[in-house]
Amino acid sequence: MSDHNPLLESLNPHKSAVVEACAGSGKTWLLASRIVCLLLAGAKPGEILAITFTRKAAREIEARVMDWLRQMSIMNDENLRDFLAERAQQADAKTLQKARRLYKNVLTAQPSLMVNTFHGWFLQLMQSAPLLADL
Repeated sequence: MSDHNPLLESLNPHKSAVVEACAGSGKTWLLASRIVCLLLAGAKPGEILAITFTRKAAREIEARVMDWLRQMSIMNDENLRDFLAERAQQADAKTLQKARRLYKNVLTAQPSLMVNTFHGWFLQLMQSAPLLADL
């Protein structure tokens, strides 16, 4: 039996991941969970860029992440341990404490977490450096 588990691999914040799947397969859960895992691993919100095809999907991912971070900040220890275990994360006292601080850290981060569409991200790049883009 193989130890290869694509879900666990895609949640690993130390590996790159591309997620391709059909509608309704859990991509939003997976991508939002990956962002939480990256934050728990020490990534700063401004270092995370999640890109998807539609504005609706981008907003759903961002809303899910922020809702989970808010929930994590107030969950009891047992529920927080379960939440972290579902995402293959440690649930020691240090991680619980860090998880509870993420909501405030992300809300106040500059630069902030970026969840965008391919088109929106490219437009931001063009707006930030129009002369370099020769436009």
